Amino acid sequence: MPMFGAALLWLAAPLMLLAPPAPQDTTIAVPAGDSEMTAAVAKARAGLPVFFGHATAPGPDEGGFMIKYDLRPGEPSELIWAEVISHKGDTTVARLLNAPSAPGFALGQQVSVRDKQVVDWAYWRAGTLIGGSTMRVLIARMPASEARNMLDRFGW
Repeated sequence: MPMFGAALLWLAAPLMLLAPPAPQDTTIAVPAGDSEMTAAVAKARAGLPVFFGHATAPGPDEGGFMIKYDLRPGEPSELIWAEVISHKGDTTVARLLNAPSAPGFALGQQVSVRDKQVVDWAYWRAGTLIGGSTMRVLIARMPASEARNMLDRFGW
């Protein structure tokens, strides 16, 4: 069963304004084959060329570029957010933004991620989070008051 990292609070404000995440970030289990999540991942992957265009040449008020990928493909998976440091060809060099549970990885560790591994992306533009397709699915499944809080924090 894939674990879609829902460390949403980590993304709740521009990265430069955030305190470090808790030692163990919250995750939400999503069954394999979940149709809404599958569609969200497809949408995110289709938008990768535009995302990387912004990440490599940010516009005014754009920053905090991040990708979500499976840190340890297979079972159990661990989807985690990583801050984009650079992107060239089909490879992103990034820094882990969530505290991983997988052995051998640490918060802040630099990793290389192939485009085909990316399941979501997001960045901030003038106080609004752009992207975050998988997060939108997870937020829609939260209790109403919690969801409204997250939507407000992301500028949605």
